[in-house]
Amino acid sequence: MIFIAALVGLFFFWRRTKARLRQRRETEMMNAWPQCVDLLMAALRAGYSPVQGIHFLSLHAPQVMRPVFLAVTEKMALGQRFTDALRELPQHIGPATRPLCEVLSAGDRLGIPMESLIFQLGNDARLSRRRAAEISARQLPIRLSLPLVICTLPSFIVLIIVPTIAGTVSQLRLSI
Repeated sequence: MIFIAALVGLFFFWRRTKARLRQRRETEMMNAWPQCVDLLMAALRAGYSPVQGIHFLSLHAPQVMRPVFLAVTEKMALGQRFTDALRELPQHIGPATRPLCEVLSAGDRLGIPMESLIFQLGNDARLSRRRAAEISARQLPIRLSLPLVICTLPSFIVLIIVPTIAGTVSQLRLSI
């Protein structure tokens, strides 16, 4: 019976750990997204085509993002169209990438200028990252309240309550 309870506990612990790792990875990817947009804009300003820009990101993007851009580059190398390969980005990174994929697809297909649009997308990505950081900063006091109480309460008991009770008990013995 204890073995079954341990297995059930281990299963729930594994699920929670897996969810935390997935959440941490998603957070890292969304924090790295503005830098990827800026790198892509720099590559496009340097004269790269959108396809070459994605290949540039597969080499120089933040480490957490490189495999995603490398997968897109490999799919294009295997003969898949650029637009079809870009459709995979929102599935791996998140819905925040969809506007950039649409701009890149339109730029590749129609030849429209993309610089101002990508610049605006970079600003939006940085703004959303800033909002997420502000929300996290507002949640920090709530997260720290339990450890603060757990660490402070025993010291309060040992340094204030115990000497007071010991002094009172010793004075009661003297008066008896």
